[in-house]
This record gives sequence, structure tokens and C-alpha cells, in this order.
Amino acid sequence: MIFTRLGYVLIITVIAVAAVAIVVVLRPASEDHVISAQEVVNYARFGVIESIDAHGRTLTVRFKKDFDTNEAFGTNSHTFSATLGDGQSITDMLAQAGVALDGSNGLRVTAQ
Repeated sequence: MIFTRLGYVLIITVIAVAAVAIVVVLRPASEDHVISAQEVVNYARFGVIESIDAHGRTLTVRFKKDFDTNEAFGTNSHTFSATLGDGQSITDMLAQAGVALDGSNGLRVTAQ
């Protein structure tokens, strides 16, 4: 009698562990690494950002491949997103910070 109950508990435990494993494996990986707009400006001043793509208030920021994002952010991804506040313009923010834009030595910023 006790062995039967232990068998049921064991079966339920195995099913629960399998269900958790399936959820973990099938869960979409979060590749959305978020930084603030001010961090974008600060890193742009240091010259470690390769490009910024603006889609409305949402920015897609690509860091240069030689920048160690693992040390700075704890991830090997070089693509991050940021959101501008109301009335903010990334080009204005960068210009005010003294970041050269779209020149031969400037940061490439595209807006869509």
C-alpha cells in the first residue's frame, strides 16, 4: 500500500519535472537588452556605439564589436534598445553632448 502511494508520488514528480523542462526549453529567449537614452548618449560620447536606428521613440543601438558588452552589461549581445522620452530627439541629445554625427568619423544615426 505504501509502495503504491510512493509510486504515484514518483510518477507525479517525474511528470512535473518534465513539464517544467518543456516550458524552460520552449520559452522564447529574451534578446531584448534595454538601456536608457542617457546611457546611449554617454556611450556615444566615448565612441563605442557603431550605429543607432530610430523608429519613433524606440532606438536600436548597436555597439562596436570590439566593445566588451559582457563586462559592461553582462551579455555578449551588441544590440540594445532604448526608449526616448516625450519630446526628446536622439540627434539633438547627441549634438548637445558634442557627438559627431554621420561624418567620416561620426556616429551613423538613421530615422524611420
